[in-house]
Amino acid sequence: MRGEWELNPQYNYGYVVPLLGLALFWWRWPERPSSLPPGNDAAPAILAASLLFLFLPLRLILEANPEWRLLYWAEGAQVAGLSFCLLYWLGGWRWTEHFAPPVLFMLIAIPWPMTWEKDIIQGLMRFVAGITVEIAGWMGIPAVQHGNLVEVGTGIIGIDEACSGVRSLQSALMLSLFLGEMNRFSLVRRTALLGASLVFVVVANIARTTFLVWTGANHGMRQLEAWHDAAGMLIMLIVLPALLGLAHLIKPRTSNNVQNDSQPACRPILPRWVGLVAIGWIGASILATEVWYRAHETGLIANVRWAVAWPDQSPQFKKTEVPKNSLAVLRCSNSEAAAWQDEDGNQWSAFVLRWNPGKNSAQLAKGHRPEICFPASGAQLVQDFGQVSLAAKGLALAFRHQSFQTAAGLTHVFYCLWSDNASPAETSLLEDESYASRFQAVMAGKRNLGQQVVEIVLQGPDSGTAAVALLKLRLPSLIQRQ
Repeated sequence: MRGEWELNPQYNYGYVVPLLGLALFWWRWPERPSSLPPGNDAAPAILAASLLFLFLPLRLILEANPEWRLLYWAEGAQVAGLSFCLLYWLGGWRWTEHFAPPVLFMLIAIPWPMTWEKDIIQGLMRFVAGITVEIAGWMGIPAVQHGNLVEVGTGIIGIDEACSGVRSLQSALMLSLFLGEMNRFSLVRRTALLGASLVFVVVANIARTTFLVWTGANHGMRQLEAWHDAAGMLIMLIVLPALLGLAHLIKPRTSNNVQNDSQPACRPILPRWVGLVAIGWIGASILATEVWYRAHETGLIANVRWAVAWPDQSPQFKKTEVPKNSLAVLRCSNSEAAAWQDEDGNQWSAFVLRWNPGKNSAQLAKGHRPEICFPASGAQLVQDFGQVSLAAKGLALAFRHQSFQTAAGLTHVFYCLWSDNASPAETSLLEDESYASRFQAVMAGKRNLGQQVVEIVLQGPDSGTAAVALLKLRLPSLIQRQ
């Protein structure tokens, strides 16, 4: 999980989870029950062998889909299962049950499934934005909600950035689970602490966003940016003391520690050959995975490389930035963005995201699709025109064309994904994040070979036909071959 913890700020707390899990295990060690010989060694041995065997198929699938969170959970279940098998070998069912909480606690470091995360986080951000607008009204500040955005007189404030992706939600859940286990709370107390953490997070985020909206409305957007990071401390100043205080209040006054009746030596460790076989199988799986993908990559043909030639001489041209939270999720190698106006008054903006070979799949490159990102800002999809092929500098670029109704009016969005390499024998892969497309990539031996995404946003044309005609006219000047 280290890569996810490093790149995604919502899961930075993951670095401390193994240490906290080890501490919980250490605190339970003096209270371990007496070691009982397992009743049947065959069942856990078969289970452990089966879990270890899964390393090969999981490795094959992960190589083509390194950011697929379902695989994270499959690997988490695999490691937890092997840990339980080892505990069963050492002390029987009593040890397995006694040390289960620290083992299961480790799973909090695994990112949520993307669908759950999007639904929960987007819903929470919209809720926070709505409450913030209501509070701003009570304070005499005119404010309008647009999805996850709040518009005030001095500009638009992004609640997604103001809440830092509501990263405090996951860390608060982790802390509440840790405190519940550390204090050996009952199930009722643990549930109450978990529910309270959600309330504290919502209150803290509302307090922060309200402060930012007040700052932006009364002192301007520059002052808001100056206070933005400092205001982030407000969340931890509310959530952390509140959780610690609540845990202290509901802590039983009498100790619930269970004293072990005896501490005989645990069973002998596993035979040496078991470890050697496990290490050998892991190594063979890694080698087989590399052979599989390299064998499929021998016939690859390099696609033409091209880049965007920014019209920096156009009126009102300015370089912009893709939000940091989006970049953290997308994990792209580099990005560029800009906005400008043509001589006819049409408003243009575009961004380019680049993924170098070897890190992420084309599935992830499609995580910044318009139908995902635009609704978050309050836009509504008007029509999906499907794919349109446009020629530029001898290239045939396939764009997905959609139109949205935004606060600025009708907006046309053109999205293009271009791979660095292609196989002449390869059937067309879906690459739409579906299960079928992910397994297709495995069977085709296609891991990340490098790709880029270009998205062009156009405001001005009043119909899809007019927007396509305008882009067709301007596209050759925006593309340069490399």
